[in-house]
Amino acid sequence: MRGLGLGLLWLAVALAPSLAWAASAGTLKLEVVLVRHGVRSPTSAPEALGKYSRQPWPEWPVAPGVLTEHGAQGMQSLGARYRERYASSGLWNGRCDTVADILIVADSTPRNRDSAAAFGRGLGGDCALGYLAREQGQDNRLFHFQRKDGDDDDAATWPKTPAQLELLQEVLLGCRGETCRKGAEIAGTKLLLDGSVAPEALAKAMKTAGSLSENLMLEYAQGMPLDRVAWGRGGAATIGQLIQLHNLQFAASKKPLAQAQRSASNLLAHIVATLEAAAGRQGDVQPLADASMRAVILVGHDTNLAQVSGLLGTQWHSAAQPDDYPPGGAMVFQLWEDKGHYTVRVHALLPTLQGLREANLARADSLIDMPLAFGPCAAAKSCSLEAFVQWTSGRILPAAVEAAIPAMQHTAP
Repeated sequence: MRGLGLGLLWLAVALAPSLAWAASAGTLKLEVVLVRHGVRSPTSAPEALGKYSRQPWPEWPVAPGVLTEHGAQGMQSLGARYRERYASSGLWNGRCDTVADILIVADSTPRNRDSAAAFGRGLGGDCALGYLAREQGQDNRLFHFQRKDGDDDDAATWPKTPAQLELLQEVLLGCRGETCRKGAEIAGTKLLLDGSVAPEALAKAMKTAGSLSENLMLEYAQGMPLDRVAWGRGGAATIGQLIQLHNLQFAASKKPLAQAQRSASNLLAHIVATLEAAAGRQGDVQPLADASMRAVILVGHDTNLAQVSGLLGTQWHSAAQPDDYPPGGAMVFQLWEDKGHYTVRVHALLPTLQGLREANLARADSLIDMPLAFGPCAAAKSCSLEAFVQWTSGRILPAAVEAAIPAMQHTAP
């Protein structure tokens, strides 16, 4: 009994910090989610991609850049996981008479609108949950403040050639070595690197490699048979290595502060204004929703995630999900209240590659939750609202902020 008592005492001491943290967390007042759309087809046709491979790329069941049925199933499953999260956290009780506490805002592209609808079906359950968006073809400056997000991907600099680039070249050609390369050139296949060591050549190669590696990941996430994923050369481990090229390319071209400020200041300013509004504070920038809202879901793109992450200076990576910006991946901004004191926490919430492949995110281990360090509160991974607003105001570029949010129309489920 004495041993049991000592064991319980040790357990209590070990758990004390986490219990104190939970006790001081207070009430989750609001969650703003910036989530990427679901699994889509490549934005380029198979014929265009075929310039870089010895074998033809697979046909997809939808036009280029469109959400697939598999991707919609995954987003619906993801929405159902958020429904569980909100029930367990007390953020939303799931009753249809309180569904107005949830707002979904989507970019105007078809894949985002369709992803918002699917996510809403999963999150709403038996409740009708639509979304706001601009008409297809109308630019939404929350998600695209500048043409092409103000980025110049070719301007990224690379100190050395990433090892994964050689692996991608081998996968594309189905062979390795100089003889392989010469044979590919003779056959008219474009090489990622043609022997040039000029910085601009490597930057161009990495831009192409980032896109090609993502397309191979999408084949896996779409649930294609493994003998079709990367021509039978793309198991989970290989895809996990190749997608690092996409991560690296985004780190060099989307996340640097100057690029992120131009592209993401408008979006982050409205997210911050929404957190402030929920705390009863009014600023110069229009919030995305009024103070009664409990959750705001913004269905955007991987570029939005990278740009906002760069603006906040956050980093994340998980071996369980080697893609830092997967379909359905999200940055989650939480506002907590404890006796009138407000704090902000930011998380990365990422579906696993296997969960996406199965279009099933019901298992506990299919969604990775990582608290993020940021700004002056990096050690605690939690910031007072005042400190968060003050710090982000120094990161946000005022010239890249529009006070009003774009006019959007409601689409019923």
